[in-house]
Amino acid sequence: MPRKPEKIKRSWIPEKKPFDRPVSYQWFYNQTKWRKFSKQYREKNPICVHCEDKGIVTAVDVCDHIRGLGFLLKNNLDPYSEDEVQSLCSRCHNIKTGGESGKTTHFIRRG
Repeated sequence: MPRKPEKIKRSWIPEKKPFDRPVSYQWFYNQTKWRKFSKQYREKNPICVHCEDKGIVTAVDVCDHIRGLGFLLKNNLDPYSEDEVQSLCSRCHNIKTGGESGKTTHFIRRG
């Protein structure tokens, strides 16, 4: 059976690595308190805030921490505060999260 050829490693091209969070916050997002808070917030705010800014009406899928959960926990801020979260559709959440992983800002905090 033929073998798959090995990848050629070019020393002048940096190796791409998959995005990997240094810390996992699954313990937080799996808590009953967060799930209830998230569901209630999404029911109160059923339209994606970033799509709404563009004049598009999109249903919400995610309750997102604006400044990031890690930042809130490190600075002893309340991660359950409605001022620290926003409603986003899956597309906008993926763009925001991907931008944060690349250290670029796609969205500016609403305020």
